[in-house]
Amino acid sequence: MAFRFVHAADIHLDSPLLSLDEYPGAPVEEIRLATRKALVRLVDFAIESGAAFVVIAGDLFDGEWRDCNTGLYFIAEMKRLRNAGITAYIELGNHDAASRMAAGLPWPDHIRFFDHRRPERIPVPGCDATLYSQSFRLPHVDEDLTSTWPVGDPGTFNIGVLHTSASGAPGHELYAPCSLDSLRSRHYQYWALGHIHNRMELAREPWVVFSGNIQGRSVRECGPRGCYLVDVDDRGGVTLAFEPLDVVRWQVLPIAVDGETAPGDLEALAQDAIESAAADAEGRTLAVRIRIEGYGPAWNRAAGNVPALRSRIRMLAQEAAVPVHVEKLELAAHAPDRSEEPDAGPMADLRSLIGEFREDESLIAELQAEFADLKSKLQASVPLGQECVDPQDPSVLREALASIEPLLEGGWQ
Repeated sequence: MAFRFVHAADIHLDSPLLSLDEYPGAPVEEIRLATRKALVRLVDFAIESGAAFVVIAGDLFDGEWRDCNTGLYFIAEMKRLRNAGITAYIELGNHDAASRMAAGLPWPDHIRFFDHRRPERIPVPGCDATLYSQSFRLPHVDEDLTSTWPVGDPGTFNIGVLHTSASGAPGHELYAPCSLDSLRSRHYQYWALGHIHNRMELAREPWVVFSGNIQGRSVRECGPRGCYLVDVDDRGGVTLAFEPLDVVRWQVLPIAVDGETAPGDLEALAQDAIESAAADAEGRTLAVRIRIEGYGPAWNRAAGNVPALRSRIRMLAQEAAVPVHVEKLELAAHAPDRSEEPDAGPMADLRSLIGEFREDESLIAELQAEFADLKSKLQASVPLGQECVDPQDPSVLREALASIEPLLEGGWQ
């Protein structure tokens, strides 16, 4: 029997979007409601596409609720699914583990939260599909949950729903780690994964898929965000179709400048980049970070007065076809190509010395010690790893050392 279902994850309902409320004129209300509107789009899509059911692979919520309004809003949206005859099957992940779930709310009977005490096998009524999952009992799970899950039934289409870091990904802590071999040992035809916010296909035999989150929450989560519509044919063949659901879309817009770029061209280059991004946004609000990369007179002008240039670019952004909010103006110094220059002389010596510094583990350790007090002060005010880098991170320190060369070479008119 052919059927289709929606695979979503990491909704983080009522999670704040970062950095956009820090300047006058920011769309604070739109930002605050972005995850709710994305959930509405998810429900609309499930209904309009004729999905038999919806699976949510963890982090439906973002942790403890301030009040019950988050849960009540979710229930109201789920009632629309019930009216369409669609059941939602939900695994609780690290952000909404069973130990954090609000008790006492009247959850509709068509919402099925997977048990956190043991793995569950749930046949889907009226559909030749069986779901397997287990919710997180605690916010941190460091073992492979799937090791005790039932083996798939050869007489049905088996779907595993798992909130996991898999074998690891940059910027994500290890949660319920697993390997492709361990997933394949369960003999399921589709693995609906969550936790990694970027969508990706880890395998197709069987299908092992991260749907990503449905709404980007910071500039670290750029580009379209949404869910997958999974079509299963009569022979068990799978076809995936991505559906964007995001309301506010994040983008980093790089602007390359060199010694030939006129300082007066910066605003026009930024406006061109913004207009191009707006044309691709399909009517969505854009949150953009402008990154000026390179060297030369234009770069020097930008570095000399970032606040003034940022304000001018924000004014230009108001002319775009969709609402565009410039979250930040960032500068990245890149040295000109020196491949044709002789490998001797003062500048060659400087480049060689900087390269040695970057690879000197003892120097990196000294810098880490110097920045220990700064890190302590930063952690008291902002979460490191979001919009504030860790000043003791070796990769951050090496990147800072790499930026010295273009700053010292000078001579850029």
